[in-house]
Amino acid sequence: RKEKGSHGLEERGVYRIHQFEKQEMIVVCKPEDSPAWYEKMWQYSVELFRNFDIPVRQLECCSGDLADLKVKSCDIEVCSCSNLGDAQARRLKIRYKDADGKTQLAHTLNNTCVAPPRMLIALLENNLQADGSVKIPEVLWPYMGGTKVLTPKAR
Repeated sequence: RKEKGSHGLEERGVYRIHQFEKQEMIVVCKPEDSPAWYEKMWQYSVELFRNFDIPVRQLECCSGDLADLKVKSCDIEVCSCSNLGDAQARRLKIRYKDADGKTQLAHTLNNTCVAPPRMLIALLENNLQADGSVKIPEVLWPYMGGTKVLTPKAR
């Protein structure tokens, strides 16, 4: 990614990389369902990080801080969740037929649920021990081949 302006130029290391992959949740739904989907999406993200023993804070963005198209948005420290209402659907012509056969605009929502560099930083910060080892959160044990603690190799 490339930043516009000078924002973040002083940041270095894993947090300030120029390209990274991220995992998004995308929902296209009927307008009456979008508030419920918004609640589910941000709760899924909070639950994900808390399962990794990573404490997170949620911050609902005020209307003056919302980016273009967003109706509602929540920052969850390491990710963000947004309801774009029908704005994106209007641009992309995403429509559906209601029960009366009338064409309606759908609502779209997205949630950047995992940005791996940020998640790695949070995982390390919350599980690093004084001796330099890193505790593996219990939820990951089945995927670690029996390893519960990562220990640094002697040089």
